[in-house]
Amino acid sequence: MNNPWQHFTQYLKPTIQSTVIAQQQWLAECLAYNQQSAYGQHYHFASIHNIAEYQAQVPVTNYELLSPWIEKLLQGETNQLFNGEVVAFEKTGGSYSGGKLFPYSARGLKDFRHALLNWLAELIAQYKITQGKVYWALSPATAQPQTTANGIAIGGGDSLYLGNENLAAFMALSAVPLSVGQVNSVEDWQLLTLYYLLCSDDLVIISIWSPSFLIQLLKAIQQQQNKLLDLLNNGGMVAGHILEKDVGAAQRLQQYLSQQQTQIIWPNLALISCWADASSAMQAKVLADYFPYPDIQPKGLLSTEAVITVPNQANEAVLCTASNFYEFLDKQGKIYLAHELEVQQSYQVIVTTNSGLYRYNTTDIVACLGYQQNRPILKFVGRAGIVSDLVGEKLTESFVNQCLAPLKGFAMLCTNKQQCSYILLIDKNYFAENIHILITIEQALCNNPQYEYARKLNQLAPLTYKVIDVPEKQYLTWQLAKGKRLGDIKIPALFLGDWKKVFQA
Repeated sequence: MNNPWQHFTQYLKPTIQSTVIAQQQWLAECLAYNQQSAYGQHYHFASIHNIAEYQAQVPVTNYELLSPWIEKLLQGETNQLFNGEVVAFEKTGGSYSGGKLFPYSARGLKDFRHALLNWLAELIAQYKITQGKVYWALSPATAQPQTTANGIAIGGGDSLYLGNENLAAFMALSAVPLSVGQVNSVEDWQLLTLYYLLCSDDLVIISIWSPSFLIQLLKAIQQQQNKLLDLLNNGGMVAGHILEKDVGAAQRLQQYLSQQQTQIIWPNLALISCWADASSAMQAKVLADYFPYPDIQPKGLLSTEAVITVPNQANEAVLCTASNFYEFLDKQGKIYLAHELEVQQSYQVIVTTNSGLYRYNTTDIVACLGYQQNRPILKFVGRAGIVSDLVGEKLTESFVNQCLAPLKGFAMLCTNKQQCSYILLIDKNYFAENIHILITIEQALCNNPQYEYARKLNQLAPLTYKVIDVPEKQYLTWQLAKGKRLGDIKIPALFLGDWKKVFQA
């Protein structure tokens, strides 16, 4: 094919509509298209003529309320939450029956693509990219492919999200063959990924989810250096992949091992896209130490349920007003539209999608930082559903994120129910850098009046900390054993489970 970078420039779409008009138009089209679905008939979509009527007739919902409709889709029924058939289901974590299955429609996936491909096209224009490779994070296939009883895929391939029309260009740009994502062994997957990345001195973009994903790969270069040097100098075979020798890559690796500068391996790397907000902020700081020269762009808010924001050229996460309909719930329970948000205020995101989520409370909390061309700039700050309450203090994830923000590296606040207190787990490698900050963490927690009151009454014992060796690796291993995909694992700032079952000091 012709230059694959050129292929993606067609998706660069300037925002010309006002947020109000774009949101009104999107909602009207969504309701009109899905009015004959069972859900649309139940809530009389055909009689809705404006946003106010939509809010009056259709309730705010959650997964538990939608589960009867989703169950019918899982049994093979059609036209339930949306008009037409389910293209695929996607599974995400959650307490509901061990996980949640969300249906995707063709129109819903098109909305997702609109935001994703426009973001990629903007990157190409901003960095003037015409050649080179991209590393799109590919997790190992640690679980067997699943389908519903009626044969509908659970978890889609790259073509599901990108579209068949874009798959060839996507594959042409990928530094790591997509077949690596089908490797079952984590060890073989890691070795193959590193081999292909080390051979890609023309790498220009890295797109991953968690910063810890890339940090662990870099650490593995040290651990696997002998195997990697052998493969690069002599070639070989790993998990059915025939690997050619690359003496130049071997020389770059030798130089990197002695100097520890990633620019030696990837001299053309311009951008790393990853989570960098909320609980990922501390890991993003560590990643910046490994990569001082490329830009690190905080990824927008993309979840299984919907795409909410994507970054603009100033690395600000802007609302995708042409991909879904959004509402925002403040702490007092009042609902706002996208153009009504107040700067420096926080809201829970309520989303309506073409994949059957109507006024769905994502429990994602965002802070409005301003506006770009009348679209709100939103920063992800945490999840509303994660709250620790030992004696009435009610610590939320977003609050804990703020308290731990000055720390560098891994940091996780855990409950110590036996002592009725909290324990802060920190990375052994960053203990020296963080030691002067540790005394300020409980002071920050005391900005929560209930926590401060409980400490004064000795209802809560003082905060303690414990130094953990390779904590990211231990947490990732625990999540992988539960069947999570490596690239999807996010390290939380507030952990409500039994940390002793996850970490060894």
